[in-house]
Amino acid sequence: MASTMRSEIERSESNNTMEVSIEMLPESLLLEVLAKVASESVVDFNNVKVCSQKFCKFTTEENDLLKIVSFEEYPKILWEPTKHALAIIKRCEESGNPDVLFSKGLREYFNYPNGNIGGLEKLKITAESGHKLAKYVYGLIMLSSENNESMQEGIEHIRFLKMAKCVMHTRNKIDEITKKYLFIYYNGMLVRRQTRVCKSKPCKGWGLRRGKWIMMNDEDDDLSYCEYCRWDHELEIFYQIFRVR
Repeated sequence: MASTMRSEIERSESNNTMEVSIEMLPESLLLEVLAKVASESVVDFNNVKVCSQKFCKFTTEENDLLKIVSFEEYPKILWEPTKHALAIIKRCEESGNPDVLFSKGLREYFNYPNGNIGGLEKLKITAESGHKLAKYVYGLIMLSSENNESMQEGIEHIRFLKMAKCVMHTRNKIDEITKKYLFIYYNGMLVRRQTRVCKSKPCKGWGLRRGKWIMMNDEDDDLSYCEYCRWDHELEIFYQIFRVR
């Protein structure tokens, strides 16, 4: 008797169970999920389209999603793309994706033997969007200029990184990219700054206080000392990374 009653209850519960599908979620929620995935990983963003027809549609048609797709965790896809990866990279570029624009700008500007000034414009656009790697490269290119307006523009970009305590972290990423994927050769596009950014003689800033410009991590990067001395030092490292004579 008890067994019969239990079977009837289980059958009743089974009949009242509603199958839940991801397709039933509101589009606004689906887009929110996809935006989170896109901002963290291009691989996950590419794979998520198999989860549902809506996901597939959104990953293909939503330019706002393509604009925020992140290649940070998988740089090899961006710098040494397969034929399959080229398709999504092209779509991301058309949407103004900062990672893609930065990689194209860097390649074009430092291309050997003939750099392309159009690459500098891509770096500028990307830097102004808040892309940290672009801020570092574009900022120091501008800082290399003897023109005061260009110099100040460059300082604003690298000062942003300094306030965020990520100058050295960003520099290390740039150095890794050039060594792994670009193999930079000097093309004459970038010329060394002939005068120091810091004009104080002698300067009572960081260079004098520390004795040596040895920084263990970004937490040591203190703006309370001479900022211009700091940028003179960073320029020298930048010139080494990009083989500037």
